[in-house]
Amino acid sequence: MNKVYAGIDGGGTKTAISILDSSGKTVYRKTAGPSSLINGTEFETSTVNLLIDAFAAISDVYPAGFAIDVLAGYAGTNTEDHTLRFVNAFKQASSGFDIRQGSIKVVSDAHLALDIYFPEGPGLLLISGTGSICYGKNKKGDVFHSGGFGYLIDDAGSGFWFGKQAVRASLMAWQGTGEKTVLEELVRSYYKIGRTEELISAVYCPDHRNVIASASKLVFDAAEKGCAVSMGIIEKGAVALSELALQCDRLTGNSSSCVVLHGSVFSQELLADCVKKRMDRFKNVRLSDREIDLEAAKILLYS
Repeated sequence: MNKVYAGIDGGGTKTAISILDSSGKTVYRKTAGPSSLINGTEFETSTVNLLIDAFAAISDVYPAGFAIDVLAGYAGTNTEDHTLRFVNAFKQASSGFDIRQGSIKVVSDAHLALDIYFPEGPGLLLISGTGSICYGKNKKGDVFHSGGFGYLIDDAGSGFWFGKQAVRASLMAWQGTGEKTVLEELVRSYYKIGRTEELISAVYCPDHRNVIASASKLVFDAAEKGCAVSMGIIEKGAVALSELALQCDRLTGNSSSCVVLHGSVFSQELLADCVKKRMDRFKNVRLSDREIDLEAAKILLYS
């Protein structure tokens, strides 16, 4: 039976899957919506749909059937229950296909990325996506982290945090208790509302976390227009993220010389540059440049 190898990188912003054949050729790649394990049934729905599409495509390549190994990293993974949830989603998605389940390993998306960037030596992975956290590995291979307590308590410098700051600055400008800012106009346009006070009902909704996080880009759009309020927000977020890295480095015994900036929010050059300027203690601070799902599939293939 033909054998394929699937790597999955699932988070609060998007989920990506790569599948390789036994020669290392990519036979399937796709990016879908969020699949965090901590957002109710979002994980099950997204994973089942993602796998059904993948299995259908691979079945066209191997109509006689195939076996598949999976290495998946998901946001919010910290218990064995999460592996069981993935296996159940796999079984549901594979119904009706000629598929043999091979090895399945489900780990934290951050742990997976950390091992991909620093498989042997020490290093730090500073993440700013829907949430924020820093993972570090010391010379012995021990893993530590700073932050990561979730958006209700923590996550400064994350997509949710930047989105919340945009909404807050807009409301304060409208109320007269904050500085005037172009964010007010951008936020009204983004949420398709006529008056700023309508923001309250727009963001206090069942999907409030994603609704607010999606507005994070407005802070950077406003900064590009010369908005001082937005630049102040970016500077404050950069300080918080830099402190996460420094805290994590202390936990690892100050053993790291390299920091990889990982996550969707670091695609904003203004933020990445601000963070880099505050971390001259490290010899190498760089943006992530690897597709985690593809690298995970390669780990399976070559292990």
